[in-house]
Amino acid sequence: MTAPAYNIWANRYTAGSGWGAAVLIETDNTDDASSPQIAMDPSGNALAVWRQYDGPHRSIWANRYAAGTGWGTAALIETDNVGDASNPQIAVDVNGNALAVWPQNDGTRDNIWANRYVAGTGWGTAALIETDNAGNAMHPQIAIDASGNALAVWSQEDGTHSSNIWANRYMAGTGWGVAVLIETNPWEASQPQIALDPSGNALAVWAQHDGTHINIWANRYTIGSGWGTAALIETDNAGHAYYPQIALDPGGNALAVWYQHDGARYNIWSNRFQ
Repeated sequence: MTAPAYNIWANRYTAGSGWGAAVLIETDNTDDASSPQIAMDPSGNALAVWRQYDGPHRSIWANRYAAGTGWGTAALIETDNVGDASNPQIAVDVNGNALAVWPQNDGTRDNIWANRYVAGTGWGTAALIETDNAGNAMHPQIAIDASGNALAVWSQEDGTHSSNIWANRYMAGTGWGVAVLIETNPWEASQPQIALDPSGNALAVWAQHDGTHINIWANRYTIGSGWGTAALIETDNAGHAYYPQIALDPGGNALAVWYQHDGARYNIWSNRFQ
């Protein structure tokens, strides 16, 4: 008898009709599945990713929803069984192509991997997108522009009990570039998030300690120029600030939000980039 396990389910909302019936989108009951993420293109097609335990390791799986057809068959999108993979993220472009990223252990440390889905072709081969082996790489995030170019960000230990924010850019037709450090402060940086406008300009935000408090920082990526200089976007030092989120409009304007302690309670703060 197969032991009970957590599975991945989905439900679709149709404008004017409402929610349908929940459906199971993976049928591998070897062990628990968790940490699902989903992204959708303008035509209503979607891709879901999650991690699933296969007995010896946690692996990354995906399934595609085709508008008018429904869900396909779950597929394994990485085959490195040296160590566990965890917490995948995914972004889909306007043509239905996608990029998924996740951390994966190589037996010594966690690295950041990626795989690309091409509409009409399927998933490619998982690729390592960072090669700094000083320490663990964690918490990747990814965003994609209208042309299928993407930026991934993550936090990575530097071997001195601190962590930094790194980024790598994917260019449609060319592939991944070289990972770059996008902040140079000598304190712990974590919780990165990123958003792109349709032209491929981006803003990344993260939380970073200054020796006394955890603050919110940001850096901008400009097409043709690259990353700028990291900037502090909040100055209230009454208490720590955590878990920023960011969104961009088509004109490149952005809003960042986070929560921050004022000495008595947590409040929600925001800052706007124009």
